[in-house]
Amino acid sequence: MKKFTLDELIFFALALFAFSVIFSVTVVEGALLIALALLLVKKYQAKDLPSLKPALTGHPLFIPWLVYLGICLLTALTAYYPAKGLGQVNSDFLKYVCLSTLLLAVKKEHLPKLSAIYTAAAVIAAFIGIGEVARSIAANSLDITRANAFMNAVRYGEVMGIALLLILSRVIIPVKETFKYEKLFYRLAIFPVFIALVLSQTRGSYLGLFTGIAVMLYFASPSRRKVAAYAAILFVTASVVLLVNPSIRNRFTGDQALTEKNASQAAEPTYSSVNIRLELWKLGLTMFKDHPVLGVGPDNIKKVFKKYHPEAIGYNQTWGSLHNLYIHQAAERGIAGLGALLFLFLSLFLFSLNRFRAVRSPYTLWALCALPAYYMMNLTEITFQHVHTAFAIFLALAFAAVVEEEKL
Repeated sequence: MKKFTLDELIFFALALFAFSVIFSVTVVEGALLIALALLLVKKYQAKDLPSLKPALTGHPLFIPWLVYLGICLLTALTAYYPAKGLGQVNSDFLKYVCLSTLLLAVKKEHLPKLSAIYTAAAVIAAFIGIGEVARSIAANSLDITRANAFMNAVRYGEVMGIALLLILSRVIIPVKETFKYEKLFYRLAIFPVFIALVLSQTRGSYLGLFTGIAVMLYFASPSRRKVAAYAAILFVTASVVLLVNPSIRNRFTGDQALTEKNASQAAEPTYSSVNIRLELWKLGLTMFKDHPVLGVGPDNIKKVFKKYHPEAIGYNQTWGSLHNLYIHQAAERGIAGLGALLFLFLSLFLFSLNRFRAVRSPYTLWALCALPAYYMMNLTEITFQHVHTAFAIFLALAFAAVVEEEKL
């Protein structure tokens, strides 16, 4: 029986991470911890554990993360309910552990296979989501199901958007093929993933994808015609899907009644969801006004909701999310927390921009385009607090960090 080396086991853990980040929070977190444990064992056996400290503290993203986590801890300790706040500190620290592990574990030779595995997972999830909608249409359902595939439809749309930007990046900037029909694989992957994104009926994902493609048009200067051509094809595809699916049309026109079924599926009509979000944003700004420096505390929105808004908003008596990360962060952690978040986001973008300028690669282009798309998605959701999307963004950053220029 073949014995696998530690390097091979680390790759298997990373492959499981890349595949499961599309599907399962539990599995992807397990894969992350396995990769971290194997990495530490490898360093220990090589008597190289001391090298971890300079590798972490010397990284350009260390200080922004330190500031962000420090503010998170401070605002948790001053929160209305510190126990809830400290739980959010654990969640934010896990994000840093994820990014650090990927930056340490992912190697340049891993990229072709990990990219293909991640894309294959997105395609599988796309067909599952498309199948859900097709079955709903075939059953003549008045309330056509939103594509979601094992997760909330909003999160699904965001995940598909991030994956689609990798696929487009692989098509826009050519690299040496590592397996037969690799180019065809990525070209064909575009369409199911994009159609699934459209069928998720997630406006934030549409906005994010539009932003990512706009960034791609700006930075991929030698390939702008190719980017524009694919953008046009996607626009036509979306128009066709829009014509044949009345549920999506109604979501934009507001011609849809809020039913108990679609409310339970977070499929509220356009007019209802917009009004709910506006009310939640006003509430968040009121919380920020009352607690401008350190906020009400991380993960404390739901705990203090009734204090600020005794009546229900929409179909919920209380809400734990203000459906805008930036307002949510300001309400939870005040100007200190919002400033720390913006500092972190700016640092992540500058890191990806510097990597793209150093190496023109599909992987650096992915990170560069996915980050602004991600920031736009957070205008209507608190996406940064969800593993599916945050971990996918960290995977893009890890890819960008290790890639080197290829000679074709």
